[in-house]
Amino acid sequence: MLGLSLGLTPALQLAAQPLNLPDIGDPSAAYFGSDEEQRMGLDIMRQLRQRGMIMEDAQLTAYLDSIGQSIVTYADQNGVPFTFFPVRSTGINAFALPHNFIGINAGLLLATEREDELAGVIAHEIAHVSQKHIVRAVADMRRMAVPLAAAMVASVALAAASKQAGQAAMVGSMAAGAQHQINFTRANEQEADRIGMRLLAKAGFDPRGMSDFFGKLERLAGNSNDQVPEMLLTHPRPESRAADIQDRVELPPVRRTTPRDRKAYDFARARARVLISEDIHSLIRELEARLARGDSADESATRYAYALALRQAGRYDEARQQFGRLQKSDPDRLAFRVEAAELALAKGEPEQAWRQFEDARQLYPDDFVLAMHYGRALATQGDPRRALRVLQPHLSRHPNDPTLYATYAQAAQRSGDMAATHATMAEYHYLNGELLPAIEQLELGLRRGGASPNQQAQLRARLKQIRAEAIAQKLPVGKPDSP
Repeated sequence: MLGLSLGLTPALQLAAQPLNLPDIGDPSAAYFGSDEEQRMGLDIMRQLRQRGMIMEDAQLTAYLDSIGQSIVTYADQNGVPFTFFPVRSTGINAFALPHNFIGINAGLLLATEREDELAGVIAHEIAHVSQKHIVRAVADMRRMAVPLAAAMVASVALAAASKQAGQAAMVGSMAAGAQHQINFTRANEQEADRIGMRLLAKAGFDPRGMSDFFGKLERLAGNSNDQVPEMLLTHPRPESRAADIQDRVELPPVRRTTPRDRKAYDFARARARVLISEDIHSLIRELEARLARGDSADESATRYAYALALRQAGRYDEARQQFGRLQKSDPDRLAFRVEAAELALAKGEPEQAWRQFEDARQLYPDDFVLAMHYGRALATQGDPRRALRVLQPHLSRHPNDPTLYATYAQAAQRSGDMAATHATMAEYHYLNGELLPAIEQLELGLRRGGASPNQQAQLRARLKQIRAEAIAQKLPVGKPDSP
């Protein structure tokens, strides 16, 4: 949803600055064009990334993407690929942004009890996008009086700096005169529930996962000892939403697709818990106690979290021992192989790490997560030219991943290919909504020389495209250079 009410950790709250949404033009205009949608989405993503809110973890991102893309297959994609990303927040929430970006809080993943519940929330956000609720909300906002529209945008900014202040401002601005917007949103929520459950059934998930999870949220909201979950504050809904969904929605039969890896969900939750932990040493003690008692519902997921926490705390020998135990029980699981190789690097054993990465590539030759870990390791501690070969195929497969472009640029710089360095850094800036830095990188690539004729042609063509976008946005691009 447009109302970003992200629960920041205390450390992030101190450093947070208000989100400055781009100018959406004349409030009286009723149309929100695709170029504007892209610009707004990229700008919000850039600001979230600058504040450390996006978890740049290839494994967790890939897991969420695997769920999202399996559902998106059956939705109207509006001609724009969907991008799913994990958010560094303990709040129970998910949200859709312009340009088909969907954020899933780590707290939401941890609050679910099975994958169907997580898929239910993701399907709900996908339905918001496929039904053009985001575009319509912005267009509707433009038709409001200027002070009210400004108040609603300000509530988004406050929410980024202070969870409680942002929520209070959002409620206040709506109560001040946006009742039509509240009703509009409630209608959207019901439609997103209905469409989302149908998408779940088509994708092979249990559609009851959505109603079960919303029922859990309502129970939490009814318990005075618990804070109201963010999702119930940023997603207006009718009372008894879970029952409402079950009563209103007639579901198609669940498609019998290839069974999903149940353990992937358990390991993703374990990984998220470690990555957002603010006290890794306390977490280690808790996990040690759980393993000693043997009271874990899934011992392997608990041990995986324990091993990750040990590595994060710098206790490499103990972490290696734990991953060794995990690999004995599940030798082909990529997550374990990647961590074993990363541990070898941390221990100063690069040759062993390269062997482990190459062994994993024999099993998973086209895996993006493996390529990112291996490519980053090669770019920083090994052979940068080899890193380019590992990463190159994924540039076309994952054209919207800024971390991939940054990693490739690092490898290109270390290998001496400055044209490729500037070209991929330009794409990194472009994907972050930074057109002027992207233009600067392309101009540098043309000025420095050393580029092949093909590289020069590619740099010029891309420069022309991005300059045209910048001019359309009335940015100060200056006169074109003539290398």
